[in-house]
Amino acid sequence: MTEQQTTSPDVGDIDIEIKKKHRWPWVAAAVGVVIVIVGGIFFANSTNQDKPFGTTLDVATWSTDIAAENLLAYIAQNVAPEHGITIKPVRIDNLIEINRAVDAGTVAGNFFEHQPFLNDAIAANGFQLTLAAPTFTWDQATYSNKYRSWAQLPTGAKIALRDDPAGQAIALLDLAEAGQITLKPGKETLAGLPQLGDIAANPKNYQFIQVPIGQLARSLADVDAIVVHISDVYAAGLTENQILARHPAPKGSEGGLVVSNKHLDDPNVQKLIQTFKDPKVAEFLKTTDNTLIRDTLGPIS
Repeated sequence: MTEQQTTSPDVGDIDIEIKKKHRWPWVAAAVGVVIVIVGGIFFANSTNQDKPFGTTLDVATWSTDIAAENLLAYIAQNVAPEHGITIKPVRIDNLIEINRAVDAGTVAGNFFEHQPFLNDAIAANGFQLTLAAPTFTWDQATYSNKYRSWAQLPTGAKIALRDDPAGQAIALLDLAEAGQITLKPGKETLAGLPQLGDIAANPKNYQFIQVPIGQLARSLADVDAIVVHISDVYAAGLTENQILARHPAPKGSEGGLVVSNKHLDDPNVQKLIQTFKDPKVAEFLKTTDNTLIRDTLGPIS
C-alpha cells in the first residue's frame, strides 16, 4: 500500500485511552480490552529500539480491520500461551504510524498488511521490517448497489478502487481474473504490481476512480461498483447482498505478522513468530464459526 498520507495531529493534541470498542456484540466478546492509540503519534516519542522484549508483547492491528483484530484475539487467547508469551492487542488508526511503531520497537509487531503494502512502507520511510509469519489471505469482492452480475454492469460503468499501488494492483488482478480487463504482459501477477496504466484491454470501457482506502465504502453511493478487500469495508456496514462477485486472493497478498529486523534475534520475538506460524491458526481459519472471520479471511493453502 503507498500509504495514505494522513495528516497527523500535534503531539499536544494526542488523546490516549484504554477502552472496549463495542462495534457489535461479537467484537466485544472476541476482542475484550484493547489499547487505542489515536493517530499513532504517541509512538514517535516512545521508542524501544535496542531493548529486548519481555514475555508480554504488544501487537498492533489497524483500527478498522476488525477481521484481523478478531483473529489476533483468537491467537492471543488460544495459541500464544502455549508458546510461553502473552500478546496484548493494540489498535492504531494511522497506516504510517502502525509500521513506525514496529520499526521503533514500541510494539513487537503488527498484524494487518501484506508484502506489497510493506514494500511501499519500507520504500517511503526506510523502515527495517520483515513479514515474518504470513498467516491468512484476504477475501476480495466487487460490491455494487445497483447490479448483481458482470453482465448487468453497463459499458462505461464507474468502478472505484484503492489509490495506493498495492491495493490498486490487487483490484486490477481481481478484475482480470473475472475477465473484465486484460493486463499487459509481465503485469499479470502481484509481483508485476499492475497499475491503471498497465491495462491492455478494457472491453466495456470502465471508468476507474482512485479512492483512498478509508473512503471506499462511502464511495459506493457515487459509483457503479467498488473492488476491495472485504475486510476493508466490513466495518462500514457493507453486506453480502451488495457483493456482485467474489475473487480469490492473488498469490503474494497473504497477510501476517510483521516484526522489526532489529529484533529478529530476540528470543521472545522468535516465540511470537512461532505463535503465528502454529498450525492451530490455519485450522481455526478453516473451521471457525465466527462469520466475520469466515467471510473475510482464509487460510494460506
